[in-house]
Amino acid sequence: MQQIKQIGDFLAEHEGKMFELLKELVTLQSHSHNKEGVDQVGRRIEQSLKGLPLLCRRIRQHGFGDHLLFSTQAAMHGEVGERKNILIVGHMDTVFPEDTDFTSYLEDEDNCYGPGVIDMKGGLVVTIFAIKALDALGLLNDLPLVLVFTSDEEIGSPGSTSLLRRLAVNACCGLVTECGGIEGQVVTGRRGKRGYHLEVHGRAGHAAFAGSNKASAIIEISHKILAMEALNDPKTGQVVNVGTVQGGIGANTVAEYAAAEIDSRYCSEEAGRKLQQQFEMIVGTSIVNGVDACLQVTHDRPLMEGTRENKKLFALFKEQATQLGIELCEEFRAGVSDANTLAGEGVPVLDGLGPVGEFDHSDREYMRKASLVGRCHLLAATLPIIAALFSGQETAGDEKNPVMKKNIGNKDDSLSSRTAGL
Repeated sequence: MQQIKQIGDFLAEHEGKMFELLKELVTLQSHSHNKEGVDQVGRRIEQSLKGLPLLCRRIRQHGFGDHLLFSTQAAMHGEVGERKNILIVGHMDTVFPEDTDFTSYLEDEDNCYGPGVIDMKGGLVVTIFAIKALDALGLLNDLPLVLVFTSDEEIGSPGSTSLLRRLAVNACCGLVTECGGIEGQVVTGRRGKRGYHLEVHGRAGHAAFAGSNKASAIIEISHKILAMEALNDPKTGQVVNVGTVQGGIGANTVAEYAAAEIDSRYCSEEAGRKLQQQFEMIVGTSIVNGVDACLQVTHDRPLMEGTRENKKLFALFKEQATQLGIELCEEFRAGVSDANTLAGEGVPVLDGLGPVGEFDHSDREYMRKASLVGRCHLLAATLPIIAALFSGQETAGDEKNPVMKKNIGNKDDSLSSRTAGL
């Protein structure tokens, strides 16, 4: 209890600085494709953590912002396979394009508003000040922490997925500070997500002379779209959405080509496999004569199952939340995040540890102000407990992840070089 009080005292003293940093980050335009804007966020994070006993490394990217890694002295370097480190993951990019009108940060008595305020710049502030609080208490050096700030999560993490997979090799668990649910939810499970590109090739011809047997790619793709959309199943949480369609060159020409982009979500590995088989059957069966079709997987986020290990992590946070008077409950969330990637590598993971709010990805996005300090307090108070739990004694885990060991401390070999700064 004394430690919890000391953390609370530190955060109370620095609450104003937390909101100052939040405002700075929110007003930095950092759409995923705005490399300079994302890198500005990264530089501000580096400045905030300057002077703390952390090893720092920038992972250079072309076209996207650079990823940032920070690690404590106790974190393990190298891909040796010992599950020791606690990974804390957040992303610096937002969904709002560079020319958006949604650029301002506003506050009232209860809430603050702005682009990315909960998705997820508020979560970045939670991580930063939790680390600051632990350092102020003299605890940071002994905790094997790796902080990962990525630049491309909102577009599917094309440049950071491999990095997260490498870091997972030595991770005892992952903690993701995406936004918390409005009723105090944190995430113990997420649906899997798989994207597809569908192409249909027909035979071009003049519309004036085309008969009922014309080999139109547009007619064929229309049949396939309807068949795929019919696979939606609200009862099981299965989602299929054909989001974009293109094809043809003009109204007076039979379409030789058509294409579609498809998003799918599923709640079990079996459901994901079955759904893909159904897609392949639809693609392999033509209604229109003289056409061919092909299907390509464009991206794949593995299912984050609500495992026993995830629920054990939740129980640790729940115990601390109870002492802090913070509402906390479990959620199986429909969307995906980098937590899915860690879960796919067999790492126990808890997500939604950031501040509470609603309406992310819209110009109504807001954060409940009290939750910023509260969630920061919760993370800082729980990290030493996780470190102690994983410091040697085994906990039940599955065969893929004999990881629930009381042993933290991990690090990717890319962290092994000590750099003075970013």
